[in-house]
Amino acid sequence: MLHSIPTRWQPMVDAYLQEAHAGNATRLSTQDFRGTVSLRFPDGSFALFRHAFYLVSEELSEIALFTEHCGYHVFPRYDTQVEMLETTSLEDFRVG
Repeated sequence: MLHSIPTRWQPMVDAYLQEAHAGNATRLSTQDFRGTVSLRFPDGSFALFRHAFYLVSEELSEIALFTEHCGYHVFPRYDTQVEMLETTSLEDFRVG
């Protein structure tokens, strides 16, 4: 997947890999896609991506979202809300 992302995003993906893998990775792996990402757009629409993570570039005014099975997507940063959702099992809330 790395070879197909826009050139302007490559330095940020490289920096992510260095930070996330303590300098021991040069490409994305399955362990990078453990989250669920929610995007909400100014018109009220939204998107939900499983097995994903995202990077934000204030400089480019873009959000790059990377998925394990559906490649990458680039969205405008302006008024787009993005968050990583935490998955919780019902067992975590079981009483007694």
